[in-house]
This record gives sequence, C-alpha cells and structure tokens, in this order.
Amino acid sequence: MIKAILFDKDGTLLKFSKIWVESIVEFLKVKNLSEDSKKKLLKKIGVKENKKVDENSILSSETVKDLAIIFSEFMEESIEEIYKEIDDFLLEFLKNNKDGIKETCDLKSLFADLKERGILIGLFTSDNYRQAKFSMEYLELDKFIDFYAAADLYEKKPSTESLEIFKDKYSLKDDEIIIVGDSKVDMIFGRDTLKLGVLCGTGSREMLEKYTENILEDPRGVLKFL
Repeated sequence: MIKAILFDKDGTLLKFSKIWVESIVEFLKVKNLSEDSKKKLLKKIGVKENKKVDENSILSSETVKDLAIIFSEFMEESIEEIYKEIDDFLLEFLKNNKDGIKETCDLKSLFADLKERGILIGLFTSDNYRQAKFSMEYLELDKFIDFYAAADLYEKKPSTESLEIFKDKYSLKDDEIIIVGDSKVDMIFGRDTLKLGVLCGTGSREMLEKYTENILEDPRGVLKFL
C-alpha cells in the first residue's frame, strides 16, 4: 500500500522554464568575463545556443554548489564565495520574476486529492531550501508538503540520505513510496521505490525508459498507482 509520494520540483511539479537560464545570464552580466568564456561556461552547465537545457545536465539536475564549482573555473573567486553569491542571486531573481514559476499541471487539486487519501507528500529537489520553499509558498502549495529535501539540507540526489531520513521519520518502507521525477538522477535516487518518470520536464522518454516502465505525461498520472 502506497503511503507517501516524493516529487522532484523543476521539470516535475514546476515547468523547467527559461527563468533558470535567464537568472544565470543575468548573474554573469556583472562578472568580468569575456563573451567567449560566458559561452563556454553556459555550454558546460548544459545551456544550448538556443537557450534550451540539456537533459541530465548540471543546470537541469545538479545543485547550486555544482554550478559554483563550474563557475570557479572561469572566475578568480573561491567556490564558497561564488556559491553564496549564486544562492542569494537566484532567490532574489525568483522573487522578482514570480511569473516564471509555473505548474506542470493543477497541483492544488492533485495535492488535495492525495491528502484526502492520507498520502504523505515530500519535495525532493536539487535546489536549495529557500528557493524551493518560496516557490511552493507562492503557488500556495506549502501547506500540503510534509517534508522538504533540498540540496543544502541533505546530500544531493542520487544519494539516498534524505530518503532514508524521510523513511525513518514516518516509519515507511521502500514499497510504500512512489518517487516522481524527470531526470536520470531522480530515477537512480528512487532505487527500490516505485519510480514514475514524467515527460513534462527535460528528460526524454527514451532516457526515462532505461530506469522505469512507468512513464507519465505529468504528475497527475500518479493517481493511477494508488
């Protein structure tokens, strides 16, 4: 019997919008980098020339710390300095561009339905906590979420540290949990849980099918598995 569902955020609950690329581009504007260096940096984190994002790239699947590590290759600042700068900048950019925070489906209805069934809801993201919390509060979804697993609170996905803590907190077993995500990292993170891949993010059907036979158009499909 399923007792909990853990959702990835960007590309799963939220549309992987241009806001993330735009925020990085804006951040780089104040840095003393040549245009050639900026192009190389963007390519390295997974941003294509058409400003689309590669599946399973650093920008689509990894953390702010991972971005800082790449940025440090092009800048004279330390990784920790860049990390703090990016973390603060991304939060402020998000607050100033809230129209870029868009759901992949009617999440209020979905979450309300899950709660009526007594299902625990967790948010497992490669973002930092402040950005994740702000997005959920803005969409009035925070009240539904029982557990936040962000990259600055626990070891990043696919480490299962946060999953194990979640299981211990609510006395859950793997076969009582569904993991919903759009990336390779999400699927590996899911391990022995029921894994559902969604096509509303950056991950392709071909890639997701390597990890699960359960492919959904968006998170609403999770109801079929309850």
